[in-house]
Amino acid sequence: MEQPTKEDICAFVGRARTSRTNHTLTLCQVDLSTSLKIKQTLPLTLNGYHVIITEEYVRHVKNGHKHDVDYICLIPEIISHFDTVSKTIEPNRRTGRTEIFVVFGKKYPDGTVKLVKLRDMREKTLSLKTLFRKD
Repeated sequence: MEQPTKEDICAFVGRARTSRTNHTLTLCQVDLSTSLKIKQTLPLTLNGYHVIITEEYVRHVKNGHKHDVDYICLIPEIISHFDTVSKTIEPNRRTGRTEIFVVFGKKYPDGTVKLVKLRDMREKTLSLKTLFRKD
């Protein structure tokens, strides 16, 4: 699988901001070195997991965290070069079912910390739930 470039991801995000559809884009695959780094902190084996975004969750970030939407283009970098990683378990607001999330944090030189929250979709897929700035 060929991974999209940052420009490809940004183009998808640009279209998703105003679309009324819910297309999906596969951003990257968690490689072995990233998986091993995650495993040092969490009892998770994510090697080979695909990371996806959907237009719906791009719009969620745009509507709820408008200053962070451009960071969606950097998700592959945030995941492969994260500074922190954690796991949360939360109920789904609609269904009440428990969902597992993996949260990647990346600190930038200006002191900004971005957190990417990905939902574990089973079947070796992590899907963007939200992206926000840590205060």
